[in-house]
Amino acid sequence: MNIILSKSPPQVRPTGARALLLCIVLVLALLMICAIRGRAAEPITAADVIARAEERFRALRDYECSVDIEVKLGGEVEAGSGKFWFKQPRMLRVRVTHGPGKGSEVAVDSQGQIRGRKRGLLSFIVKRLKASDRRLHTIRGTSMMELDWGSFMLRYRAAALRPDAQIVLAPRSDSNTPYKVLVTYPDLGKSVREVYSLDPHQWIIVEGALYEDDSLVEHVVFRDIKLDTGVAPAWFRL
Repeated sequence: MNIILSKSPPQVRPTGARALLLCIVLVLALLMICAIRGRAAEPITAADVIARAEERFRALRDYECSVDIEVKLGGEVEAGSGKFWFKQPRMLRVRVTHGPGKGSEVAVDSQGQIRGRKRGLLSFIVKRLKASDRRLHTIRGTSMMELDWGSFMLRYRAAALRPDAQIVLAPRSDSNTPYKVLVTYPDLGKSVREVYSLDPHQWIIVEGALYEDDSLVEHVVFRDIKLDTGVAPAWFRL
């Protein structure tokens, strides 16, 4: 029996120039892989977290959530809850569901006009308000019109620009634990600490806190959050 062995095709060896080019390509590919792995291994910073949150906020069309807020001034404590709607660029609507002014509503329309109405029999009466109206502010001066995430970002930036500000990203116990960005600075003889907690998956603010000399004086929690619901601009005109 005759066995016919097939001949292997002739191997083409790269010339000197081709071999050099191939080596350069391989080296560049290895360098790119190392750079990507290096960036992935770099620890995230407070600045990275805030930048991601700002980027996420700009990409949102609208959102709605429930808001719980508690503030302290001296021996006085004020607490309340509400339903909150937001639509870009800066349309707001708040309905108080618990605490002072329960049942009242206030909204900012696309023209920046602020309107409010009380609960009960007079709920059909809508009044125009100024941003400085004390009824829109807590006992510490925090405005309901500044509970949107964009205002929180502006507050963070203002604190971070203080000459004595120290910015720290708190350690996390696991990948599902919110990021906490802490800004500490002296103010009027007190040590002030602002804490911004952000969801690690959605990159949105879920909690804010303000401390004076380690005493919690303002606390805001966002819950039941729904993103990009498609709410119409007409919803923000009472």
